[in-house]
Amino acid sequence: MHVSVNGVRLFFDVEGAKFVPDGPVMREKPVLLMLHGGPGFDHSIYRPAYSALADIAQVVYLDHRGNGRSEDGPRESWNLAQWGDDVRGFCDALGIVDPIVLGASFGGMVALSYATRHPAHPSRLILISTAAAGHEYLERRAELFERFGGPEVGALARRRLLEQRGHPDQASVAAWARLAMPHYTRVPRDPDMARRAINRPEVLQWFTRPGGESHSYNFFPASIASSARRWCSAAKTTPFTRSRARQTSPPPCRRISFGSRGLPTAGTPAYKTHLSTRWQRSAASS
Repeated sequence: MHVSVNGVRLFFDVEGAKFVPDGPVMREKPVLLMLHGGPGFDHSIYRPAYSALADIAQVVYLDHRGNGRSEDGPRESWNLAQWGDDVRGFCDALGIVDPIVLGASFGGMVALSYATRHPAHPSRLILISTAAAGHEYLERRAELFERFGGPEVGALARRRLLEQRGHPDQASVAAWARLAMPHYTRVPRDPDMARRAINRPEVLQWFTRPGGESHSYNFFPASIASSARRWCSAAKTTPFTRSRARQTSPPPCRRISFGSRGLPTAGTPAYKTHLSTRWQRSAASS
């Protein structure tokens, strides 16, 4: 399905009803809006793992502009401010109020852009494996790539992060996808996930080009100021997020870590129970 938002047609898909029978009434479920990673991928990377939540939330998947099945728009509009405003415009177009917004990796950057620019709009913000600033811990990132991928991957990471400060061309993007991306997770990914996804390497290269926004964006202190309003971040924060949070003492927030150990396999009944229990506890304590 497509909807027109800020001059482009954005693709979205939905799992689960908004209202469900509950005895004598129709119970309204919250909207969980999923913002995918990348840029250059699509919402399919979340499926089927997050389909397990469709019985307790209406799960809405969105392809960002320039990504997946959405229209490109001008290349100059491929920036975090526009992607963040698109999230708000998308919700307005569909009448989504008080969404729970989940963003992983690049999707978390878009979620932070949206939440800092429209802080009164989300009811919850869930951030997974993301960062609020693009220039932090570059040496540490390169060291970790070498630790997990060996000298070749370490040298590639140093070129991208420390020397060139980005991907200068598509050859660099392709090398990164082939050598570095397999080390993003400790558990090998389902190879069919990459085959299903619509890849748009041109938007990844634009965002991560030398001098591009992937190195220059910074949501501090805006993210901290906005967090004092209605939302708090949860899930697998990075070291700089934890240390910066200690320095600024924002309102109490919950952090839920989903590591490779102890998490049931995605798509199984145990996985569904695991996520549902955490979700319900979070809602009950908020």
